Parts: sequence; C-alpha cells; structure tokens
Amino acid sequence: MGALIFFLGVAPVPCAVQQSTRVVGQVNLPSGATETGGVSVNIYTSSRNLVDSTVTDTRGHFYFMGVPTGDYRLVVSKPGHLTVEQELKVSYGVPEQGVTVFLTPQSTRTMGEGNATVTAAELALPSKVRKEFEDAKKAVKKEEYDAAIRHLKAVTEAEPQFALGFEVLGVACLRARKESEAEQAFERALKLEPKQSECYIQMGLLRYDQRRYDESKDFLKSGLAIEPNSWFGHFQLGLTYFALKDYSNSADEFHRAEELDPDFAEVHIRLANVYLRCGNPAMAFAEFESYLKKDPKGRFAAQVRETLGEMRNAGTKPPPS
Repeated sequence: MGALIFFLGVAPVPCAVQQSTRVVGQVNLPSGATETGGVSVNIYTSSRNLVDSTVTDTRGHFYFMGVPTGDYRLVVSKPGHLTVEQELKVSYGVPEQGVTVFLTPQSTRTMGEGNATVTAAELALPSKVRKEFEDAKKAVKKEEYDAAIRHLKAVTEAEPQFALGFEVLGVACLRARKESEAEQAFERALKLEPKQSECYIQMGLLRYDQRRYDESKDFLKSGLAIEPNSWFGHFQLGLTYFALKDYSNSADEFHRAEELDPDFAEVHIRLANVYLRCGNPAMAFAEFESYLKKDPKGRFAAQVRETLGEMRNAGTKPPPS
C-alpha cells in the first residue's frame, strides 16, 4: 500500500533553470516500534532510473543532497513491512524539502484479512493435507512467509482443485514480494472458483503495487461486485482512485470504507489528503481532527497534531458545524 503524505508546503514553480535541493526525510513506524534505523530508501527518476540510495539513521532520518528540480519516486523498504513507493516533486527555489513516510507492518489489517472461517472445502481435505494447510496459515500470521509458501505448495500439489489453497498461497507470495508467483496463484484460484472476491481484491492490491492503476481499479471493482461490503476493497479502491487523480471517486470510496468500519481511523487521514489535493483545507482540518478523536494515541497522532498546528498557524479552521 502507499504512504501517508500530508500535502502542505510550497507549490512547485515552473522554470527552465535547474536547481538542486536537499531532501530531508523521516520514516515512521507504528507506535511503540523502535527499530527505525537501517530502513532502505532509494530515489528514482520518473522513468525509474536510480538516482541515489541511503538508509535511515537510528531515529529514522535520511537525506539526499543536491537533488535537481523535477519529479521523483521514493522506494522505502524494511523487512516485515509493506514496501512504500511515494511520489516526490522537488520544487524550484526550495533549498530544503521535507518528506515523511509511514511504513505499515505486513501483518496489519491493511493487507486484508482473507478467510477467517474454516470452509467446507477445508474440512473435506485429507487430515495430512489439512494439517499442512493449518501450519501454512499459522506461518502467515507469524510473517514466516517462506515457510508458509512451502506448506502451501505441498497443499496445492496434493489437492490441485483446492481453490482456497491457491488464494492463501497468493497472499503469502504477495507479502513475500514474490509478485509473479502471487499472480499465478491468484489466477489459478480464480480459474477454479471465479467468485472469490478476495482474490480480485488482492490482485487489485498487486496491480496497485506495480503502479498499474487502471488494472488495479478493474480488479477491485470486480471483487466489490461479488462482495460489496468489503471495507478493505473500498479502502484500496480509494487509494487507487487517488493515484489516478480521480479525487471525487477516491473520497466516495474512503467514505464507504468508513461506513463499513467506523473504527478504522486511518481513513480520515486519507480523506484529509484528498481534500488538500482539492484545495479544501477546512475539510482536511476536520478529517485530521476526526482521526485524533478516534485514535488519539495512534501511530500517526503526533504527525497529525503537528500538521494541525501548522494549519492553525496558517489561519485554517474547520468548516462551520
């Protein structure tokens, strides 16, 4: 999934003269996490050419010196966390530009929960294969993806018509960043059982990670046509529309995700970003406040409070109630 960005600061100024900027960054992990050092940060041009690489210090800080004006992409990765790809626009006339990246553990709910119940097909498995499948699911929960993949390959070889086995194999491969194997597993699962909404949604997530946003949208809409009450499907579709710069549909999907899971506070940050993109700081202010009301000690709370302080200093207020 993508990073959380608060779109505040100097707008880019078009010009023909190239100027360099010092990019200063901060990588944040969930509240309570301490190992913020050693996170890999790469900066690429918009055409995917590597410009520079670094790692964070013990406080999660990183920087790049002398970055010319232009459009870039940051790729931030840490074992056990979702790799973040984040757009970066280096503006002319700005000597130093800050960027904040939030990494999300792969075990959190934002990856989708998949099938939590025991299905009839699972109960029908031979006892040895079912034990293998149970071990695989335990390994996924422990983030031991290589072990999970080994178990799941044994399951699918023994039971090649077991669609759920291929679905979970796809999830394990996706979390292990084995995208080609994940895609093959999801395609096999859908061939066996075309009505598996989670497969479509996970394929949408895979295409999103690959920046193939139109395909991501199509997969997610197919999944939601089967299971319209998937909060994660609507949330991911909101992210995809945002990447496509379709902010109206992005907001609609985030609102639907909020309706389906009112306790999911992060959606308010995503909505705030939509409103900032649309030039409506008052509504963004209100969404940031809603996040803090729902999760005052959450992993993004400190950054949101800082952003609200900057907005107040700039004279921004929430809309009249």
